Amino acid sequence: MSEHPALHIRQYVQADLDLVQELFASGLIEFSGEVEREVRKYVDNSLKDDMGDIPAHYLSNSKSNFWVAEFDNQLVGIVGIQPTDEVEEAELRRMSVSSSVRRQGIGRRLLETTEEFCREQGYRRICLSTVDILKPALVMYRGHGYTTVKEEPYGGLDHRPIIVHYLVKELY
Repeated sequence: MSEHPALHIRQYVQADLDLVQELFASGLIEFSGEVEREVRKYVDNSLKDDMGDIPAHYLSNSKSNFWVAEFDNQLVGIVGIQPTDEVEEAELRRMSVSSSVRRQGIGRRLLETTEEFCREQGYRRICLSTVDILKPALVMYRGHGYTTVKEEPYGGLDHRPIIVHYLVKELY
């Protein structure tokens, strides 16, 4: 009888940076299709911003955090939480799961981790934004109680606009 590899979710450490950035970038570019140029520009900007200094953006405030998921000794998932300007509201950011382990419950476990953290921190609501090219992400979020509150085009693309979906989940 063989043992199944265990999933381990832990807080980000600086030694994770290269793998986290690679997973973030590949998770978006994989779905980019005909808007790859625009997606690569978004990825590059993000890598220079919060994804370039995760400790400053996610670990310098007790109401923020950034986690990695390890499966079979490989970093296979990431997600972050940051407070918003709204009272008792957090934003879920940078969720990504490696294509090699999708549909094995890792995204669900990352969501559960963020929701537990948010409840402990006194948040009553989690918001997030994602884009229509990430169809599996939209399905997962909606399946876990997130509802769409707004949709809008991203970046003024005339030939095929990317639609941004804003979702929220109330924590009771």
